[in-house]
Amino acid sequence: MFKNFSPSLFFAMAAVTVLIVAPFIMIFHPIFQNEFFQFNNSSATFIPNPLNLRLVLVTSFVLIVMLWILAYRRNMKFYLIGLLLFILSIGIGYLSTQNYLLISQEQLERHHLLEEQKYRWEEFDEVVYEYVVGSNKGDITFTTKTGEQFVIKEKELHSTGKSMIYHFSRANEVTYIEREKR
Repeated sequence: MFKNFSPSLFFAMAAVTVLIVAPFIMIFHPIFQNEFFQFNNSSATFIPNPLNLRLVLVTSFVLIVMLWILAYRRNMKFYLIGLLLFILSIGIGYLSTQNYLLISQEQLERHHLLEEQKYRWEEFDEVVYEYVVGSNKGDITFTTKTGEQFVIKEKELHSTGKSMIYHFSRANEVTYIEREKR
């Protein structure tokens, strides 16, 4: 029993292992991202984007599909497809580490997939927090002195981030407005 190596069984068991381990990766991914990202904890807040969890889920799904394909067939064509899916999963996994918001005394830095926005507090003209009545959730719209705008949605921010944006905008003499959503 178990004297002959079975590649089909190996790839199927690897897929099941990824399926079992994926939820733990999703749970601990934000913690690792917070711990391994270099920033000054006392004067900045690092907020991972919730999109990261979905990207980790997609990465796990791509790996499971790759392993099931290799468990089903193994010839040169399927090995190439498996290699492409593995490279795709590495790329998606890398993207899951590149989505964050860093709020510091000097600047506001937002990375979303392949887009990067860095603004010093002196570049902002106004910050508008629009909230829903009866809730503490709302979107924050930043307007630069050149007229450029970007919005941080409520799901990307928590109360500490909102508080730091308020304090840093006040400290840097940026107009901060709170109003109801229309």
